[in-house]
Amino acid sequence: MLGVLILNTGTPDAPTPEAIRPYLKQFLSDRNLINVPRLIWKPVLNFCILPNRPKKTAAHYQQFWTEEGSPFLLTSLVQRDKLRARLAELMGESVAVELGMRYGNPSTKSAIEALLDAGVSRIVVVPLYPQETKACAGTCLEEFERAFGEAMAERPKRMRPEVRTISHYWNAPGYLDALAQSVRDAWSYEPGKKLVVSFHSIPVSFQAAGDTYPESTKATAEGLASKLGIAPEDVVLTYQSRFDSRKWLGPFLGPELRRLAAEGAHDVAVVCPIFSVDCIETSYEVGIEAREEFVSAAREAGTEAPNFTYIPALGAADSIIGVLANLIMAKGA
Repeated sequence: MLGVLILNTGTPDAPTPEAIRPYLKQFLSDRNLINVPRLIWKPVLNFCILPNRPKKTAAHYQQFWTEEGSPFLLTSLVQRDKLRARLAELMGESVAVELGMRYGNPSTKSAIEALLDAGVSRIVVVPLYPQETKACAGTCLEEFERAFGEAMAERPKRMRPEVRTISHYWNAPGYLDALAQSVRDAWSYEPGKKLVVSFHSIPVSFQAAGDTYPESTKATAEGLASKLGIAPEDVVLTYQSRFDSRKWLGPFLGPELRRLAAEGAHDVAVVCPIFSVDCIETSYEVGIEAREEFVSAAREAGTEAPNFTYIPALGAADSIIGVLANLIMAKGA
Protein backbone atom coordinates (compact mmCIF):
# COMPACT_ATOMS: atom_id res chain seq x y z
CA MET A 1 0.00 0.00 0.00
CA LEU A 2 1.24 3.47 -0.88
CA GLY A 3 1.48 6.10 1.82
CA VAL A 4 1.83 9.81 1.16
CA LEU A 5 3.03 12.34 3.70
CA ILE A 6 2.44 15.99 2.87
CA LEU A 7 4.41 18.42 5.02
CA ASN A 8 4.11 22.12 5.70
CA THR A 9 5.32 24.72 8.16
CA GLY A 10 2.46 24.68 10.63
CA THR A 11 0.22 26.94 12.68
CA PRO A 12 -0.44 27.66 16.34
CA ASP A 13 -3.47 25.92 17.81
CA ALA A 14 -5.18 29.21 18.64
CA PRO A 15 -4.64 32.95 18.06
CA THR A 16 -3.62 33.54 21.66
CA PRO A 17 -0.27 34.33 23.30
CA GLU A 18 -0.55 31.10 25.30
CA ALA A 19 -0.88 28.98 22.15
CA ILE A 20 1.61 30.97 20.10
CA ARG A 21 4.41 30.84 22.68
CA PRO A 22 5.21 27.07 22.36
CA TYR A 23 4.73 27.22 18.58
CA LEU A 24 7.12 30.16 18.30
CA LYS A 25 9.62 28.47 20.60
CA GLN A 26 9.68 25.37 18.41
CA PHE A 27 9.96 27.49 15.25
CA LEU A 28 12.79 29.68 16.55
CA SER A 29 14.69 26.70 17.96
CA ASP A 30 15.18 25.24 14.48
CA ARG A 31 18.89 25.38 13.66
CA ASN A 32 18.06 25.49 9.96
CA LEU A 33 16.57 28.93 10.57
CA ILE A 34 18.61 30.29 13.46
CA ASN A 35 22.17 29.04 13.26
CA VAL A 36 23.45 30.84 16.34
CA PRO A 37 25.37 29.14 19.18
CA ARG A 38 22.79 27.80 21.62
CA LEU A 39 24.51 29.42 24.61
CA ILE A 40 23.86 32.78 23.00
CA TRP A 41 20.51 32.12 21.37
CA LYS A 42 18.61 30.36 24.18
CA PRO A 43 18.74 33.31 26.62
CA VAL A 44 17.71 35.70 23.83
CA LEU A 45 14.83 33.42 22.86
CA ASN A 46 13.61 32.62 26.36
CA PHE A 47 14.07 36.00 28.04
CA CYS A 48 13.69 38.55 25.23
CA ILE A 49 11.55 37.10 22.44
CA LEU A 50 9.12 34.64 24.04
CA PRO A 51 7.93 36.95 26.84
CA ASN A 52 7.05 39.70 24.34
CA ARG A 53 6.45 38.60 20.75
CA PRO A 54 3.52 36.15 21.26
CA LYS A 55 1.15 38.95 22.28
CA LYS A 56 1.95 41.00 19.18
CA THR A 57 1.79 37.94 16.93
CA ALA A 58 -1.55 36.89 18.43
CA ALA A 59 -3.05 40.23 17.41
CA HIS A 60 -1.96 39.56 13.83
CA TYR A 61 -3.43 36.05 13.77
CA GLN A 62 -6.71 37.30 15.19
CA GLN A 63 -7.24 39.45 12.09
CA PHE A 64 -7.71 36.44 9.81
CA TRP A 65 -8.53 33.51 12.14
CA THR A 66 -11.92 31.89 11.59
CA GLU A 67 -14.61 30.56 13.92
CA GLU A 68 -13.80 27.06 12.64
CA GLY A 69 -10.12 27.44 13.56
CA SER A 70 -6.83 28.07 11.80
CA PRO A 71 -7.46 28.77 8.10
CA PHE A 72 -4.03 27.31 7.37
CA LEU A 73 -4.90 24.01 9.04
CA LEU A 74 -8.40 23.86 7.58
CA THR A 75 -7.12 24.32 4.03
CA SER A 76 -4.30 21.84 4.63
CA LEU A 77 -6.81 19.20 5.72
CA VAL A 78 -8.84 19.79 2.55
CA GLN A 79 -5.62 19.37 0.55
CA ARG A 80 -5.03 16.04 2.28
CA ASP A 81 -8.55 14.78 1.64
CA LYS A 82 -8.68 15.88 -1.99
CA LEU A 83 -5.26 14.40 -2.67
CA ARG A 84 -6.32 11.09 -1.12
CA ALA A 85 -9.42 10.98 -3.33
CA ARG A 86 -7.55 11.98 -6.48
CA LEU A 87 -4.80 9.39 -5.96
CA ALA A 88 -7.33 6.63 -5.33
CA GLU A 89 -9.08 7.61 -8.56
CA LEU A 90 -5.83 7.61 -10.57
CA MET A 91 -4.35 4.46 -9.07
CA GLY A 92 -7.51 2.41 -8.69
CA GLU A 93 -6.72 1.55 -5.08
CA SER A 94 -6.82 3.22 -1.69
CA VAL A 95 -3.86 5.40 -0.76
CA ALA A 96 -3.04 6.50 2.78
CA VAL A 97 -2.43 10.27 2.83
CA GLU A 98 -1.48 12.08 6.03
CA LEU A 99 -0.62 15.68 6.92
CA GLY A 100 2.31 16.61 9.13
CA MET A 101 3.57 20.00 10.29
CA ARG A 102 7.18 20.96 10.91
CA TYR A 103 6.06 23.03 13.89
CA GLY A 104 2.85 22.57 15.85
CA ASN A 105 0.06 20.07 15.21
CA PRO A 106 -0.46 17.58 13.68
CA SER A 107 3.20 16.76 14.15
CA THR A 108 5.33 15.07 11.55
CA LYS A 109 5.79 12.09 13.84
CA SER A 110 2.06 11.61 14.43
CA ALA A 111 1.50 11.59 10.66
CA ILE A 112 4.26 9.01 10.18
CA GLU A 113 2.77 6.82 12.90
CA ALA A 114 -0.62 6.94 11.19
CA LEU A 115 0.95 5.78 7.91
CA LEU A 116 2.85 2.97 9.62
CA ASP A 117 -0.29 1.85 11.44
CA ALA A 118 -2.14 1.81 8.11
CA GLY A 119 0.34 -0.79 6.85
CA VAL A 120 2.03 1.15 4.05
CA SER A 121 4.97 -0.49 2.29
CA ARG A 122 6.28 2.70 0.69
CA ILE A 123 6.00 6.38 1.51
CA VAL A 124 6.25 9.41 -0.76
CA VAL A 125 7.16 12.52 1.23
CA VAL A 126 6.08 15.86 -0.24
CA PRO A 127 7.01 19.14 1.45
CA LEU A 128 4.45 21.57 0.04
CA TYR A 129 6.92 24.21 -1.10
CA PRO A 130 7.21 24.50 -4.89
CA GLN A 131 10.67 26.07 -4.62
CA GLU A 132 13.27 24.24 -2.55
CA THR A 133 15.37 25.77 0.22
CA LYS A 134 16.77 24.30 3.41
CA ALA A 135 14.70 26.81 5.38
CA CYS A 136 11.46 25.23 4.11
CA ALA A 137 11.55 21.85 2.36
CA GLY A 138 14.99 21.13 3.79
CA THR A 139 14.01 21.45 7.43
CA CYS A 140 10.77 19.50 6.83
CA LEU A 141 12.73 16.60 5.33
CA GLU A 142 15.26 16.74 8.14
CA GLU A 143 12.46 16.51 10.70
CA PHE A 144 10.93 13.64 8.73
CA GLU A 145 14.19 11.68 8.94
CA ARG A 146 14.42 12.27 12.68
CA ALA A 147 10.78 11.40 13.38
CA PHE A 148 10.78 8.43 10.99
CA GLY A 149 13.84 6.97 12.67
CA GLU A 150 12.23 7.40 16.06
CA ALA A 151 8.93 5.86 14.95
CA MET A 152 10.68 2.86 13.42
CA ALA A 153 12.80 2.35 16.54
CA GLU A 154 9.56 2.10 18.52
CA ARG A 155 8.40 -0.64 16.10
CA PRO A 156 11.40 -3.00 15.92
CA LYS A 157 9.41 -5.76 14.21
CA ARG A 158 7.84 -3.49 11.63
CA MET A 159 9.26 -3.81 8.09
CA ARG A 160 10.83 -0.52 7.05
CA PRO A 161 8.83 1.14 4.23
CA GLU A 162 10.65 2.39 1.18
CA VAL A 163 10.83 6.20 1.27
CA ARG A 164 10.93 8.53 -1.71
CA THR A 165 10.82 12.32 -1.63
CA ILE A 166 9.64 15.12 -3.88
CA SER A 167 11.78 18.07 -2.83
CA HIS A 168 10.27 20.70 -5.18
CA TYR A 169 7.73 21.04 -7.98
CA TRP A 170 8.06 24.53 -9.45
CA ASN A 171 9.10 22.97 -12.77
CA ALA A 172 6.54 20.13 -12.71
CA PRO A 173 4.13 19.85 -15.66
CA GLY A 174 1.06 21.93 -14.98
CA TYR A 175 2.39 23.90 -12.00
CA LEU A 176 2.93 27.20 -13.79
CA ASP A 177 -0.40 26.76 -15.58
CA ALA A 178 -2.16 26.39 -12.23
CA LEU A 179 -0.35 29.42 -10.82
CA ALA A 180 -1.11 31.51 -13.91
CA GLN A 181 -4.80 30.61 -13.77
CA SER A 182 -4.97 31.68 -10.13
CA VAL A 183 -3.67 35.10 -11.17
CA ARG A 184 -6.17 35.38 -14.03
CA ASP A 185 -9.02 34.43 -11.69
CA ALA A 186 -8.23 37.34 -9.35
CA TRP A 187 -6.71 40.06 -11.55
CA SER A 188 -6.69 41.25 -15.12
CA TYR A 189 -3.40 42.44 -16.62
CA GLU A 190 -3.06 45.44 -18.88
CA PRO A 191 0.22 47.15 -19.84
CA GLY A 192 1.26 49.44 -17.01
CA LYS A 193 -0.24 47.32 -14.28
CA LYS A 194 2.36 45.58 -12.11
CA LEU A 195 2.60 41.96 -11.00
CA VAL A 196 4.78 41.51 -7.93
CA VAL A 197 5.99 37.93 -7.44
CA SER A 198 7.04 37.67 -3.80
CA PHE A 199 8.84 34.81 -2.07
CA HIS A 200 9.87 34.21 1.53
CA SER A 201 13.40 35.53 1.86
CA ILE A 202 16.37 33.50 3.07
CA PRO A 203 19.66 34.64 4.61
CA VAL A 204 22.23 35.33 1.88
CA SER A 205 24.55 32.94 3.71
CA PHE A 206 22.28 30.10 2.55
CA GLN A 207 22.84 31.12 -1.06
CA ALA A 208 26.58 31.36 -0.47
CA ALA A 209 26.50 27.81 0.89
CA GLY A 210 24.93 26.51 -2.33
CA ASP A 211 21.17 26.87 -1.78
CA THR A 212 19.60 27.09 -5.26
CA TYR A 213 16.43 28.80 -4.05
CA PRO A 214 17.20 32.16 -5.74
CA GLU A 215 17.50 30.47 -9.14
CA SER A 216 14.17 28.66 -8.75
CA THR A 217 12.35 31.79 -7.59
CA LYS A 218 13.66 33.76 -10.56
CA ALA A 219 12.70 30.96 -12.96
CA THR A 220 9.21 30.78 -11.43
CA ALA A 221 8.65 34.52 -11.77
CA GLU A 222 9.86 34.53 -15.37
CA GLY A 223 7.84 31.45 -16.28
CA LEU A 224 4.69 32.89 -14.71
CA ALA A 225 5.11 36.19 -16.57
CA SER A 226 5.54 34.29 -19.82
CA LYS A 227 2.38 32.24 -19.22
CA LEU A 228 0.43 35.43 -18.54
CA GLY A 229 1.92 37.43 -21.38
CA ILE A 230 3.12 40.16 -19.02
CA ALA A 231 5.83 42.52 -20.26
CA PRO A 232 9.15 42.16 -18.38
CA GLU A 233 8.97 45.77 -17.15
CA ASP A 234 5.64 45.01 -15.47
CA VAL A 235 6.92 42.07 -13.38
CA VAL A 236 8.78 42.63 -10.12
CA LEU A 237 10.52 39.85 -8.15
CA THR A 238 10.68 40.49 -4.41
CA TYR A 239 11.30 38.72 -1.11
CA GLN A 240 9.58 39.10 2.25
CA SER A 241 9.31 38.02 5.88
CA ARG A 242 12.91 38.37 7.09
CA PHE A 243 12.95 38.07 10.86
CA ASP A 244 16.40 38.98 12.17
CA SER A 245 19.36 41.28 11.55
CA ARG A 246 21.29 39.00 9.20
CA LYS A 247 21.66 40.00 5.56
CA TRP A 248 18.68 38.53 3.70
CA LEU A 249 17.94 37.99 0.04
CA GLY A 250 16.26 41.01 -1.56
CA PRO A 251 14.85 43.26 -2.90
CA PHE A 252 12.20 43.39 -0.20
CA LEU A 253 8.48 43.63 -0.81
CA GLY A 254 7.74 46.80 1.18
CA PRO A 255 10.37 49.07 -0.39
CA GLU A 256 9.51 47.78 -3.87
CA LEU A 257 5.83 48.56 -3.36
CA ARG A 258 6.73 52.07 -2.21
CA ARG A 259 8.99 52.50 -5.25
CA LEU A 260 6.22 51.40 -7.61
CA ALA A 261 3.81 53.80 -5.91
CA ALA A 262 6.27 56.69 -6.20
CA GLU A 263 6.71 55.92 -9.90
CA GLY A 264 2.97 56.23 -10.44
CA ALA A 265 1.83 52.60 -10.44
CA HIS A 266 -1.92 52.59 -9.91
CA ASP A 267 -2.72 48.87 -10.02
CA VAL A 268 -0.56 46.21 -8.36
CA ALA A 269 -1.14 42.50 -7.77
CA VAL A 270 1.00 40.37 -5.46
CA VAL A 271 1.33 36.60 -5.76
CA CYS A 272 3.42 34.52 -3.34
CA PRO A 273 4.22 31.16 -4.98
CA ILE A 274 6.37 29.68 -2.19
CA PHE A 275 3.31 29.57 0.09
CA SER A 276 1.10 26.65 -0.95
CA VAL A 277 -1.49 27.61 1.68
CA ASP A 278 -2.31 31.09 2.92
CA CYS A 279 -0.74 31.82 6.29
CA ILE A 280 0.32 34.77 8.44
CA GLU A 281 2.98 35.75 5.89
CA THR A 282 0.34 36.13 3.19
CA SER A 283 -2.97 36.82 4.94
CA TYR A 284 -1.51 39.42 7.31
CA GLU A 285 1.86 40.58 5.93
CA VAL A 286 0.65 40.89 2.33
CA GLY A 287 -3.14 41.00 2.49
CA ILE A 288 -3.20 43.63 5.24
CA GLU A 289 0.22 45.26 5.85
CA ALA A 290 1.51 45.38 2.26
CA ARG A 291 -1.89 46.50 0.99
CA GLU A 292 -1.95 49.42 3.42
CA GLU A 293 1.65 50.30 2.59
CA PHE A 294 1.07 50.45 -1.16
CA VAL A 295 -2.27 52.26 -1.04
CA SER A 296 -0.93 54.88 1.38
CA ALA A 297 2.24 55.46 -0.67
CA ALA A 298 0.28 55.63 -3.93
CA ARG A 299 -2.11 58.24 -2.55
CA GLU A 300 0.82 60.28 -1.28
CA ALA A 301 2.24 60.12 -4.81
CA GLY A 302 -0.99 61.52 -6.24
CA THR A 303 -2.79 58.37 -7.38
CA GLU A 304 -6.46 58.94 -6.62
CA ALA A 305 -7.77 55.36 -6.58
CA PRO A 306 -4.89 52.88 -6.23
CA ASN A 307 -5.77 49.21 -6.54
CA PHE A 308 -3.99 46.40 -4.69
CA THR A 309 -4.85 42.74 -5.30
CA TYR A 310 -3.50 39.82 -3.32
CA ILE A 311 -3.62 36.59 -5.34
CA PRO A 312 -4.62 33.80 -2.92
CA ALA A 313 -2.38 30.75 -2.54
CA LEU A 314 -3.29 27.72 -4.65
CA GLY A 315 -4.38 25.86 -1.53
CA ALA A 316 -6.68 22.96 -2.38
CA ALA A 317 -7.52 24.07 -5.94
CA ASP A 318 -8.22 21.12 -8.24
CA SER A 319 -5.44 22.28 -10.57
CA ILE A 320 -2.63 21.95 -8.03
CA ILE A 321 -4.09 18.77 -6.52
CA GLY A 322 -3.85 17.26 -10.01
CA VAL A 323 -0.24 18.37 -10.40
CA LEU A 324 0.73 16.87 -7.04
CA ALA A 325 -1.19 13.65 -7.65
CA ASN A 326 0.58 13.08 -10.96
CA LEU A 327 3.98 13.68 -9.36
CA ILE A 328 3.22 11.35 -6.47
CA MET A 329 1.86 8.63 -8.72
CA ALA A 330 5.01 8.72 -10.86
CA LYS A 331 7.27 8.72 -7.81
CA GLY A 332 5.37 6.03 -5.91
CA ALA A 333 4.72 3.61 -8.75
